Amino acid sequence: MALIVTLAACGSAEHSPEEGGRFFAIGTEKLDRGDFAGAIAAFTRALEEDPTLERAYNNRGLARAGLGDLKGAISDYDLCLALPHPFAEAFYNRGVARFQSGLTSEAILDFSQAITLNSSYARAYAGRGLVFARSGNPDGARADFKKALEVAGPDWPERPRVEAELRNVDSPKEGR
Repeated sequence: MALIVTLAACGSAEHSPEEGGRFFAIGTEKLDRGDFAGAIAAFTRALEEDPTLERAYNNRGLARAGLGDLKGAISDYDLCLALPHPFAEAFYNRGVARFQSGLTSEAILDFSQAITLNSSYARAYAGRGLVFARSGNPDGARADFKKALEVAGPDWPERPRVEAELRNVDSPKEGR
């Protein structure tokens, strides 16, 4: 009887959401400091403790992207988005990684899904607009850059960059 109680106690302590949360906090701190390798280790440990921490998959993806591992980042975003409660930022982040990997159609789909989940997500409009601009769709780019500026606050830190991208789309190209 004592053996059964001991095994049950060991089994319940094997994975701990509290420990997962603790390692998630450590990973977030490391990510914020730019310690991408340390963040990956902490988020991995958090996920070992609680594999339902979708934000840990997302943030580990950010850390992988910070190290230039776009394939690993996309894999983490895929894992995050496979969980029951996908969120706009994960679609946005995967869209960025896909765009940086040359997967423009997939990036557009991800930015669009982020916008579907959060119609006021200025960064998603700007990201999709950038993909449109780089892939020869100036009308789509113009519409998305304008929408990003419309839904963003006046002190949005990315406003000057988006305004510059909009001017680039609107300016006539040399040699035309």
